[in-house]
Amino acid sequence: MKRLLGVIICCLVALVGRQDSFAQPMAGTIEGVVVDAKTGTPMESVHMGLEGTKTGATTDSTGRFVLENVPVGRHTLVASFVGYDTERVVVDLLERGAVRGLVVQLAPSSVLLDQVIITATRTERLRSEVPVIVNVIDDFVFESTQALSLSEGLSFQPGLRLEIDCQTCNYSQIRLNGLAGSYSQILIDSRPIFSALNGLYGLDQIPTSMIERVEVIRGGGSALFGASAIAGTLNIITREPVENSSSVSYHQGLIDGSTPDGALSANASLVSDDRQSGVFLFGILRNRSAYDTNGDGFSEMPFMRNNSFGLRAYHKPGALGKLTIEAHSLTEERQGGNQIGKAAHLADQGEYRLHRVTGGGITYEQYLPARKDKISVYISGQYTGRDHYTGIDHVDAYGDTKNVTLVGGIQYSRTIPKMPLGISNTITMGTELQYDEVTDEIPIYDRFIDQTVRQLGAYVQTDWKVSPVLTLLLGGRLDRHSALDGPVFSPRVNALLGLAKGLQLRGTYATGFRAPQAFDADLHIAFAGGGVSFIRLSDYLKREDSRSYSTSLDYNYTHDGNGYGFTLEGFLTRLQDTFVLEEVGVDEEGNLILERRNGSGSTVAGGTAEIRFIYGDRLEMQSGLTVQQSRYDEPVFWSAELPGTRRYLRTPDIYGFYMISGKPLPRFVIALSGVLTGPMDVPHLAGAIERDELIRSRTFLETNVRASYEIRLPGAPDVELFGGLQNVTNAYQRDFDVGKYRDSNFIYGPARPRTVFMGVKTRF
Repeated sequence: MKRLLGVIICCLVALVGRQDSFAQPMAGTIEGVVVDAKTGTPMESVHMGLEGTKTGATTDSTGRFVLENVPVGRHTLVASFVGYDTERVVVDLLERGAVRGLVVQLAPSSVLLDQVIITATRTERLRSEVPVIVNVIDDFVFESTQALSLSEGLSFQPGLRLEIDCQTCNYSQIRLNGLAGSYSQILIDSRPIFSALNGLYGLDQIPTSMIERVEVIRGGGSALFGASAIAGTLNIITREPVENSSSVSYHQGLIDGSTPDGALSANASLVSDDRQSGVFLFGILRNRSAYDTNGDGFSEMPFMRNNSFGLRAYHKPGALGKLTIEAHSLTEERQGGNQIGKAAHLADQGEYRLHRVTGGGITYEQYLPARKDKISVYISGQYTGRDHYTGIDHVDAYGDTKNVTLVGGIQYSRTIPKMPLGISNTITMGTELQYDEVTDEIPIYDRFIDQTVRQLGAYVQTDWKVSPVLTLLLGGRLDRHSALDGPVFSPRVNALLGLAKGLQLRGTYATGFRAPQAFDADLHIAFAGGGVSFIRLSDYLKREDSRSYSTSLDYNYTHDGNGYGFTLEGFLTRLQDTFVLEEVGVDEEGNLILERRNGSGSTVAGGTAEIRFIYGDRLEMQSGLTVQQSRYDEPVFWSAELPGTRRYLRTPDIYGFYMISGKPLPRFVIALSGVLTGPMDVPHLAGAIERDELIRSRTFLETNVRASYEIRLPGAPDVELFGGLQNVTNAYQRDFDVGKYRDSNFIYGPARPRTVFMGVKTRF
């Protein structure tokens, strides 16, 4: 009996066990690949998860993913990646089955409403997640405005204005929040190799064909970049290879309907099959004739020839490391005045510049196995050689300039998830050494600049997500500058508060300084009073300090590829011991001397409004307006003949932009854009006129239109035909000086008159 009972129990246990095994749901596998919906490029590091479960995986370097042990039945597969719209795919998994060959397409989020940016934190983050306001200039801007060089596309962002400062050579500078170019820091791939000398002409020399995007930070903001970034930071991010492709483009412009401006550019992107290596190559040839608007025989726009080429390449030696190399060579020749095309000294008044710029950098990034720690080591450099002439009445005013800039550093960051005092925290710290040496010699003017600057900086920054609605970006820099007696500490505080879905409030406090050294405008010689004028530094020049405050309200709404948004921002920058330029007299040859001195202080305050709208791929619009006031505490005496003024010179109180791009037909795009420049005080030195004067300029509204049509034929490359008008209403300065004794710095308003252009672009 006991034996029979034991057999029955064993059978019951076996039966129950077998029933349990039958009750276990069958499991299978889901495999597939994730690609960019626009380019078809496989996407790495995309998170793939089953909705309502903890099952998930991440795509590899080929875009592939595998989800194992997935219960049979119907599931919703969720694909998410920063900068892209989240995609949901319904998958039916049969018993003991597998789903293979699944292709998931991710569409990029609207670049106008929530771009992916890196400048504030040196990590890829959505703009809406960063406590610092960052704007992006990308292909939408460059193509809509037909910008061939960086300078031509810079005015189409809030608070940012491009200024032409010489009638003879057309050197330019950016103004962020009303401050001159030397108050902003320009980076190439996050490295500060854009020197003071490059600040004179470098914005014209960088072709848009090498640029992926430009990220613009207004104000001091992030502690990761230099303390001299008082007005803001421009980070020029070069193109990285993402797929096998190439393109050739030709642009032909006619300035004022007659002066030619032609450009031929070519790009190529090559990526290995395993996507572990790639290289992007670019090249451009540009030739622009000189333009004379008033018929006096002297140019208002110089002759310019530019040849540029370069590359950006990467290699991934493993799943956690990446080596990136960027290199470029820019050669530019420009000549303005009269007798253009002949030897420079034959001009009655003329400037000649031949720049040879060679630069690049190497960066190695390594994640630790858990991907919470990242180490970056980098070194970058740039050499600029400049042969130049600045003379009047055929004098032997030739000169030579050499500039070497080197930057090296190491950076470590660690992400701490689920920390006790918040949701997460990414701590970034590092050190960076900068070296800049510039020599500039013009024997006939007894001018010799020999400046060497060394700056060692250390920084730490915490990107602290305190709660779902509050993020703090706290940091500080300690900089040791060779022109200063001791180190300078610059704290930075930023906060982001989510008020509602899509609605955010930001606040920033930042300090900074400028050392007593030669800046971009100090390396330029102008014409005035029948001779030349140049800037020297006071023997008593000391450090200039800044404190900046800003607050902004930002709103974005998106749904099914449509959306709109706005930004309202207020800013105030207080400068102590402000650098000012004042006239101190003439030298023995009658040349005018301006001296850079310390003033008592100054304040720049204002506000910016920006609106954004997108309707699928049919319509995109962006517009911004800045109203500000820039005043010195005490009058500045820029002329010995006139009373001093408290207004910043060449600084309008109102300026703005707009861009509208519409697609009335599937392959036809028409774009309108414009730049508003309000009235400003412009100094006018004697020479062509009897006495110095200060004029109040008129308001300019520059309007542009561009149309394009894409031709697609089976088995043939895509061809885009384009054409349009820049400065349609010919809003251009009308009172240029006439003759060889003109004041070359008496120039304001738009950079060019009405210009017609047309061209073709072929994509392979």
